[in-house]
Amino acid sequence: MSEIVSNYTDTLPPVFQRIQDQHTAVRVLINSMKNNRISHAYLFWGPDGVGKKFTAKSFAQSVLCQNTETKGCGVCSICSRIERDIHPDVMIIRPMGKTRLIGVDTIEEINKTAQYRPYESIRRFIIFEDAERIGIPAQNHFLKTLEEPVSETTFILLSSNPGLILPTIRSRCQPIRFQRLRLETVTKIIHQIKEIPEETASLVAMLSQGQISKSIEILDSDKRTLIMELFRQLAQGRDPLLLTAEFEQFLTAVRKKIEKEVNKLENIGKKELTPAEQNAMQQLINAEIEAQVANELESCLYLITCFLRDVLVYFNTQNSGMLYFPEMISEFPSWNYQQAEAGLNFVEKVRSYLLRNISREKVIRDLFFALSPKI
Repeated sequence: MSEIVSNYTDTLPPVFQRIQDQHTAVRVLINSMKNNRISHAYLFWGPDGVGKKFTAKSFAQSVLCQNTETKGCGVCSICSRIERDIHPDVMIIRPMGKTRLIGVDTIEEINKTAQYRPYESIRRFIIFEDAERIGIPAQNHFLKTLEEPVSETTFILLSSNPGLILPTIRSRCQPIRFQRLRLETVTKIIHQIKEIPEETASLVAMLSQGQISKSIEILDSDKRTLIMELFRQLAQGRDPLLLTAEFEQFLTAVRKKIEKEVNKLENIGKKELTPAEQNAMQQLINAEIEAQVANELESCLYLITCFLRDVLVYFNTQNSGMLYFPEMISEFPSWNYQQAEAGLNFVEKVRSYLLRNISREKVIRDLFFALSPKI
């Protein structure tokens, strides 16, 4: 390890230079290398799609890099193999199978592996994606390894929901928080990846709230089609009451899907928890379900604002290159400028109503009536 420190300069390693908007996380990791104090376990926590896995791999590259002049060069054999997930001393553990959980068998194999020296490097890194999906029994097995850390192994747990990880696990990891990316950063990345106009990329960046993965999901999402169909139906004079019922069916299906996914975390290993722990876990799960449903609804509301904004922009500029829904231009004449502006204002009211726990169905019904063209 002394070689790492002696060859490490104050210049940021090339692999770390690629990391966007995570200055605090990078500084903590750089200092741990410079001071020869690499932890046996880290918890990288924060929203999805902000670079947690990317940073974990960059950290491993910087520590294991074979370039004696520029640690974390990104181009040597070691860095290249880590980048491609084929280095034997950098393991990526993902939820697998129908349950999408990391089970006891997997953890037992990892515990055994951690007892041996790395295959070819000075240190082994074991990175857990979606660490909150380690089943409760598996977490208890993993705890034994964390309680007796091995000097040559570093665990990195990645999580967007650290509250679903047992406190006994969290307390044995060094937490590093990851922030949402700046809108300018997301705009630039999405513009390059998806080859869409910067104005559209900017809108998507705002909708994703600084999450690259969510930005891509929004661009490819069925919700976009759902909102386009909503406005087509409104333009054709469809009854807002019927549209409200259909939208509620959509949200109900979303909730069931989320409940099925999230409850897997509760059902497996529940018997090993005390009644108090079961109650606490259920509260966390209920809160997670509500938060995810609220996020889905917020995505729909923002797409509605994108459409109404398109109406206003096209009314003023006739420029289709600045639109998020360019394929909807033929429907724009159904709304005049004042109606689109009023619709935007009503969406803001909807957000405030939902925060006050007013009936969601009533709020959505009133919104769809407000969005109906007044011709």
